[in-house]
Amino acid sequence: MKKIIENISIALLIGLAVVLLTSDLMAQGFTAAVSKNRVAVGEPFQIEFSVSNGGADNFKPPAALKDFDIYSGPNHSNSVQIINGSMSQSTSISYYIAAKREGKITIGPASITANGSKKESNSIIIEVIKGNGGNPNAGNQGGNQGGNQGNAVAAQASDENLFARTSVNRTKVYQGEQITVVHKIYTRLSLRGFQDVKFPTYNGFWSQDAPQKGQITLSNENIEGVNYSVAELKRTFLFPQRSGTLEIDPINVECVVRQRSRQPQNVFDQFFGTGGYEDVLVKAKSKPVKIEVMPLPEANKPENFSGAVGNFTFKASMNKNKVKTNEAVNLSISISGSGNLKLIDEVKVNVPEDIEKYDPKINDNIAANNSGVSGSKSFEYLLIPRHAGEYKIDQVSFSYFDPDKKTYITLPSPEFVISVEKGKDDDNTSPAVISTIQKKDVAMVGNDIRYIKTNNIRLKKKDNGFWGSNGFYGGLLSPMLLFAAFILVRRKNMKDNSDLVLVKSRKASKMARKRLVQAEKHMKENNKEPFYEEIFKALYGYLSDRLNIPFAELTKESISAMLKSKKVNDETCHKLESILSNCEFARYAPSSVSGDLNGAYNDAATIITQIEDQLS
Repeated sequence: MKKIIENISIALLIGLAVVLLTSDLMAQGFTAAVSKNRVAVGEPFQIEFSVSNGGADNFKPPAALKDFDIYSGPNHSNSVQIINGSMSQSTSISYYIAAKREGKITIGPASITANGSKKESNSIIIEVIKGNGGNPNAGNQGGNQGGNQGNAVAAQASDENLFARTSVNRTKVYQGEQITVVHKIYTRLSLRGFQDVKFPTYNGFWSQDAPQKGQITLSNENIEGVNYSVAELKRTFLFPQRSGTLEIDPINVECVVRQRSRQPQNVFDQFFGTGGYEDVLVKAKSKPVKIEVMPLPEANKPENFSGAVGNFTFKASMNKNKVKTNEAVNLSISISGSGNLKLIDEVKVNVPEDIEKYDPKINDNIAANNSGVSGSKSFEYLLIPRHAGEYKIDQVSFSYFDPDKKTYITLPSPEFVISVEKGKDDDNTSPAVISTIQKKDVAMVGNDIRYIKTNNIRLKKKDNGFWGSNGFYGGLLSPMLLFAAFILVRRKNMKDNSDLVLVKSRKASKMARKRLVQAEKHMKENNKEPFYEEIFKALYGYLSDRLNIPFAELTKESISAMLKSKKVNDETCHKLESILSNCEFARYAPSSVSGDLNGAYNDAATIITQIEDQLS
């Protein structure tokens, strides 16, 4: 037993040595970051130099630190993490400093010696504005916070601590060219979640969203020397539909941030260090982004160009080239690649008059990933030769515009020849007849010839006219009768509309149906979040109008109590509460909701009908 324990110990020591050796050989990173890059004269802030996957020897701070008062530092800290058997370590050297003068100060690189080689950090530009002077003790207080993480919780919401940004991969494109739009939240606060996120409508663009990854995760990003935690809310691919200057509207987000509470703490919270924090809402709004859309060049534009922009391949094939009369032939055309595939029209195919061509069957296999929209679009034409012979189908071609090469590209197919033999149903003695009469030609014949009517005809006497008949006198009296009816109906409508509560109640069901129409559109496009948003608004709007309760005062409890007081049965009330709860959950976590959207739509329509029947 002792021998086994010794062997296990030796194996563990060897494994640890291998892990340490591997970590030393991994690529090391040496970076510099500041807590803020815009400060006032005398305002303390932190600068931190971090070394990943190794130690730091012969550290030399930047020479530009002489332009700052050093309140604290150098402060050293080390951390080691082992995740799934992989170990990582980092070393940090930090200072708390304050600028002595105004202007833009460039803090040059610091240097270290790691694994025998010299490494330098990045430079950082600090903008120093006029101030009232700093408090020297502030830096020491910050130094005792324990780094950025401690300050992040207590920091107050401001533009530099939390902001939204809409970024695009390019701002000048051709019409139809793909643009990648990413909406992000940058924060140095303790971010807890989001609510009431309003994305732009992308007017002037055709859009397709990248698939959501489920729960939003935070990543790190350095902007002008400041480290931020970044949450990517949405990635969308846009295709401009017209030339000119188009604008992507801002994104509006309400962020839930945890910060130190300003309320006084009780003795127990102060002693045990609990409490003292609260969740607050911070609104963030990105800036609009302008996109300059250039029209596609007219020079060398192919005649068959139909608006395809991107990078594509083209293939055309026929399943057989020897058939008998009245047998079907399939001509398949496939377009693959990346770009505005959804907007590509059917490819024009010209066939001889003796071959009957049907409208194509279109199949889309298009998806969006993080890199863009790609896939394939195919057209299947059904061709039926009606007479024997040998027929040639003209060359089929597809043209698109390549925005990278800034030129049009035409991809041709080979020519197709179909050899048609006579089938069993053909009359060998009768010659081939090709009719060129179209439906519109047949319709014109009716203008030349009046056909003899053979059905029952009602004849009238010559002197039996309209004058003095019952219809004549009825026509004289009808205006007066209609006017009297109009006055009666008008008075009734005025009386009914004078009661605003009754009007809202009477129109509640109709307004709910209109809102459900919007939900149905989102259901067909499988957009879960806006679908449940419209269902929620439809139900709450209907109940507010029908029960005469202000929208802001509606709760599930008040709704249930009011419905029960109006003799609506318990089963209907419980079903309504379940639908409202599902909608509320789906609005904030659409990716976590499973089930059929069609079922949720039918449940909402059914519950409105049931409540309306029981309230009538």
